[in-house]
Amino acid sequence: MRPVDELRDRLHAARRRAEIAGARADVLAQARAVVPELPRDADAGHLERAARRLVRRAAQDEFAREGITRIPVPEATGRAELRRADLASDAAFHAVVEDVLSAVEIVPSPLESDDAVALRDARASSDAYGLSPEVASDLASYLLGRAFLLRDEERDLDAYLDRHERQIREDMRSALVRLVRVPLELRSARERHNRIASGLAPERAGTAHGAGTGAGTAGGAGSGASGVGAAAREALSQRARSAMDHARAEAGRAALGALRSGAGRAFERYGRGDDGGDVRGGEARSAADRARDQRSGGQQTGGHRAAEQTVHDPRSD
Repeated sequence: MRPVDELRDRLHAARRRAEIAGARADVLAQARAVVPELPRDADAGHLERAARRLVRRAAQDEFAREGITRIPVPEATGRAELRRADLASDAAFHAVVEDVLSAVEIVPSPLESDDAVALRDARASSDAYGLSPEVASDLASYLLGRAFLLRDEERDLDAYLDRHERQIREDMRSALVRLVRVPLELRSARERHNRIASGLAPERAGTAHGAGTGAGTAGGAGSGASGVGAAAREALSQRARSAMDHARAEAGRAALGALRSGAGRAFERYGRGDDGGDVRGGEARSAADRARDQRSGGQQTGGHRAAEQTVHDPRSD
C-alpha cells in the first residue's frame, strides 16, 4: 500500500471514530434531557435501568393513588397480620395489578427529545402522586430506543423492546406484590394516600415516598428529577457556591494584606515627613545627613549604603 493510501485510510478511520463518538454523545444528551440523573458517561445499561425504574415507580404511585382503596387492607399492618390477610392472593389485588400492567406498552417511540421533555412536564402527565403509568411507559419507550442505539450488537429493535417489556412487567408485578407484603411499604403507601386525599401537600421529595429515580414532573411528583437527584444537585450547587465565596473571601484578604504590606514598604522607602522633607531614603539628602542618621541609630537602607560607598570610594579622591 502506498503511503498516501495508508494515510487516507487512517484519516478515514479517525473520522469514523469521531462520528461514532459524536453520535453517542448526542444520544446521551437526548436521554439526559428527560432523566437528568443519568451520568454524563452513561452507557446503554444506565438507560435501560432508568427506564425500568421509571415504570416501576409509576406502578407504585398508581397503587398509592387508587390501588390502596380497592383492596381489603387490614387495620393492623404488622407482618403477622399481612401474612394472615395474604393480600397478594386476593382477587381485588390481582385486578389492581392487571389494570396497572395494562397501561404499559413498550413500543418504538416517535418522540424527539423536546417532545419527551414536554410530555414529562405536562400538567396532565402527573399529579401529587407522580407520573401516570401511561406517561411513564412512553418515556421508558423513548429511553429504551436511545439505549438500543448504544447497543452495537443489537440489530432488531422490536425484539429488543419486547424483551425489555417482559422484564419491565415482571418488575412492576414484583414491586406491587412487595407493597402488600412488606409492612413499612404498605403503611407508607396508605399514609401517602391519606395525606394527599385530605388535601395536604405531598411529602418533600427525597423522603421514603419520593426516593424513586426517574423523570421529573411539573406537578410535584416524587420522581427522580424532583427527588434524590435534584436534592443531590442542589446540595452540590450549594457546596460549590460556599467554596466560591470562601475562595473570594480568602483572595480578598490576601489581596488586602498584600496591599497593606506593599504600602508600608513603599512608605518606608519613599515616604515624606510633615515638613515635606524625606523621612528615609530621600535621594536629595547629603552623605553627611545619612552618616548622622546612622550614628544616631537610624535604620540604613540599601540606598544609604550605596551612597556611603560612593562618598568613601577611594577612587573618587
